[in-house]
Amino acid sequence: MGRAGVRVGAVTAAIVALTLPLASSGAAEPAAAGDFAVASVHCPAVPPPPRVPAGGSTVVVGASIAAGYRSSQGERTAWPHLLAARLRHDRVPVAIVNDSVSAARLLTDTPGHPCTSALHREGPALAVPGVRTLVLADLINDIQQTPHVYDPRAIEAGLRQFVARAHAHHVRVVAGTIAPYGGFPAYQPAGERTRREVNAFITHSHLFDAVLDFDAVVRDPHQPVRMRPAYDSGDHLHPSDAGQRAMARAVPLRVLWPPAGR
Repeated sequence: MGRAGVRVGAVTAAIVALTLPLASSGAAEPAAAGDFAVASVHCPAVPPPPRVPAGGSTVVVGASIAAGYRSSQGERTAWPHLLAARLRHDRVPVAIVNDSVSAARLLTDTPGHPCTSALHREGPALAVPGVRTLVLADLINDIQQTPHVYDPRAIEAGLRQFVARAHAHHVRVVAGTIAPYGGFPAYQPAGERTRREVNAFITHSHLFDAVLDFDAVVRDPHQPVRMRPAYDSGDHLHPSDAGQRAMARAVPLRVLWPPAGR
């Protein structure tokens, strides 16, 4: 599944990418930590915001959750679009550019669709006019899709590479923790262990300039491997409208417009 078209929403601070549904997976052998090498490729440019405000641009590098798959109005009810509305309401001068591609992984491209991995899309994201922050979200697909990546060290190595490249361009990286996916057809206990270990790395490694704990926001306190029923769209992976709203509310605006430094 490739990158879809982009349209400008009603909120002038946001450009939101429309994407296709997330591809689920069946059983397969998990991938090992040494299987991933990012080749030098020329990827399409990310459409810029209509204007670059004083606080610059924040680019969301995500997948189908950030694109609003299974929410009532797609991208218009996805958390990046709702976050842009918050920024506008609170007069925070930051543009949101949503470069979310359905079925996208961190480490590898979707077969047949080059430039879908976050590592490949990072270059075009860093070229967005006024970019100051990248928000890296929706990291579940390396785990739940085939080939499954059940070695957290492989994902952590990809995260380090993503951050190092952004920091070399003096761009901040904010990471979202991985929301639970218990009940989804591709769920496996090994994948759950990987999800938790990667979340612990995101939260405690001090690699990132800030962390958005989406896992804590949407998980069911009684069954932490699952989303809260009120936040579950029904497939146990993608949030409902209520879940998307909760994610948007959970983003501290100061994360996107820090007072000084990175």
